Amino acid sequence: MVSILYTENEISSIVKSIAEQINQQKRETPPVMICVLNGAFMFFTDLVKELGDCEIDFIRVKSYDGITQGDFQMTKFPDLPLYNRDVFIIDDIYDTGNTIDFIIKKLRINQPKSITPVVLFKRYSSDTPENLIFGNLIKDEAWLYGYGLDGENGLHRNLKEVRGAHIKAD
Repeated sequence: MVSILYTENEISSIVKSIAEQINQQKRETPPVMICVLNGAFMFFTDLVKELGDCEIDFIRVKSYDGITQGDFQMTKFPDLPLYNRDVFIIDDIYDTGNTIDFIIKKLRINQPKSITPVVLFKRYSSDTPENLIFGNLIKDEAWLYGYGLDGENGLHRNLKEVRGAHIKAD
């Protein structure tokens, strides 16, 4: 069964709430906001519009084949220098935390001052790292798509809302 879980207006409200949390943090220099492609691009675009001065970069990590998580591959690295900078990793969803953990390990090589993961959605059952900023908790059985998250065959990223499809447990 497919249903609209978050409307365009609800998403906008969540994004603004996340931006407020980021804007409240005091920093000496503008932070580096890194978008995890492809899933976070819509969230990232709306989020950075709500922030003060920041630098923008992109990263691409592949880990899913359909709905099954496999080995991680970083296919696009950030171009900006990260040394001694406050870095925010912007992703769409925090499932197992494996993708964020992989990215953090890769970025620590550049010795940033801090790394803060930021996600639009977090699953109820996933652990919550101490510094994770997230918008809404979601139920574990829903496969989300729309607003950047891909559905079947990589489609539906361009929807203005987030929809959910029930995943059958084996």
